[in-house]
Amino acid sequence: MSRFTSSLRVRVSLIILFAILPALAIFYFTNQEERNSAIDQAKQDTLETAGTISLQEKDFLDSTRQLLLAISDFNEVRNYNSGTCGTILSHLLIHYNRFSNFGFANTKGDVVCSALPLTERVNIADREYFKKALQTQDFAIGEYQIGRITHRPAINFGYPVYGDDGKLTGVIYAALNLVEDKIAFKIPEGSILTKIDSDGIVLLRIPGGENLIGGQAPETSVVAEALKAHEGVVETMGSDGRPWVYAFVTIKSDIYKNDLHLILAQPEEILLAKANQVFNRNLLIMAVVGIFLLVSTWYVFDLSFMRQIQALLHVTQRLTEGDLEARYPKLSYGTSEINNLGDSFNQMAVSLRERERDLFQAYDTTIEGWSHALDLRDKETEGHSTRVTELTLKLARLAGMGESELVQVKHGALLHDIGKMGVPDRILLKPDKLTDEEWVAMRKHPQFAYDMLSPIAYLKPALDIPYCHHEKWDGTGYPRGLKGEQIPLAARLFAIVDVWDALRSDRPYRQAWTKEKVIEHIKSLSGTHFEPKVVELFCRLISENTDE
Repeated sequence: MSRFTSSLRVRVSLIILFAILPALAIFYFTNQEERNSAIDQAKQDTLETAGTISLQEKDFLDSTRQLLLAISDFNEVRNYNSGTCGTILSHLLIHYNRFSNFGFANTKGDVVCSALPLTERVNIADREYFKKALQTQDFAIGEYQIGRITHRPAINFGYPVYGDDGKLTGVIYAALNLVEDKIAFKIPEGSILTKIDSDGIVLLRIPGGENLIGGQAPETSVVAEALKAHEGVVETMGSDGRPWVYAFVTIKSDIYKNDLHLILAQPEEILLAKANQVFNRNLLIMAVVGIFLLVSTWYVFDLSFMRQIQALLHVTQRLTEGDLEARYPKLSYGTSEINNLGDSFNQMAVSLRERERDLFQAYDTTIEGWSHALDLRDKETEGHSTRVTELTLKLARLAGMGESELVQVKHGALLHDIGKMGVPDRILLKPDKLTDEEWVAMRKHPQFAYDMLSPIAYLKPALDIPYCHHEKWDGTGYPRGLKGEQIPLAARLFAIVDVWDALRSDRPYRQAWTKEKVIEHIKSLSGTHFEPKVVELFCRLISENTDE
């Protein structure tokens, strides 16, 4: 065995080394170099974009401050002239399209003048920019908000306004329209730029991201990483099913209260186009070298050796799938080491098969013992489990069940009343009619059966009958009230057999019914207690077996 292992390892190792190492080394180093270069460029593009945004924010703040200062000097605003204030602000809004609205609010926060028409009373006393402007009596920046007049995502700026008497009369404000906030810079072709705040809210997304402004960015895993780290790169699948590279950095913003995060997303096929070109070239080289080496080594490995390996792998696969009848066909040619290994596999398969048979026999004996113990506990039903098992198997075969299913039907039928082990003797063996409270306890035995058998992997497939044989076709059964085909087929078949055997057996409180009377009773329960098709099948079985 050791000689075979050593020989095979040496030969296979030589093939792998000669066929893969040279091409793999070229592929790995060149591809990584190009890939890292492209990702570094993505980082650099993001950093440059972040710098551009920061500079533009500063310029924008300065211009906005000067604009609000100028508006605050308008007589119509300072002294508030309702007839002309709105008109002036409306004209300003046309010229400054980065803003979604201009307005003036008195010191109580009531908006008394707006570029957009006021359809209802609006108060902004709770807005951060308004409170700051009043407190500091200077230019103030608000937080991300949904405008009460525009109903659009915005950042508002405020500036105090004084009347001719020098007293503070209110705050003039401007709302930056985030949906239309177009920043003048270039991003790589095919890329998507997203700016988010510390809560992951989208403040900017270009191109074509207007509908996402004010909501959560769709790239949740990337956003989580960006919020956690100062800068980095994430490679993952995009919502379009293509691989993307996401480079992100943190921006120290002059407008927003907390840091912002900039994410530049680029399709991998574009970002790594050069690296992929190198990859394809190296792959072609590897393919040519590999084909050459494979053709060369074909003659090194003789045909009989390869056939032996394939035969051994085939047997191994069948054994792995549970086919313990699989055997390695010892070949008259080829290496003796593999034949010896095949003999070992065959011996192992024989041993496993014998152990499996012993184990299954032990399981069956144990199950039959449990069933017999249940019958001994209740003398009235002695022999019941054996009889219903035999008849249920006949009915299951007639219903078209396969052999593997019949094994589970047998186990389930034998153990159908295993749950009664959890029912006290005073209830189970009571000669009189059970009270409502005692019936509640008795009807728990299917659940007891489930609790007892479900932890046993071997018996779990057989649970259909112990757990569900008291369910009824119309849904009035127990323990779960299953209805129709929700009830497993095995339980539907067994339910009829269980009633049949109970009524055909003598009890202390009644004589056994005749076959004809039981059949009529079962037919009367078709569609309520029993499935109609199963009733027909059972009647056919009884008519064909005159000894039942």
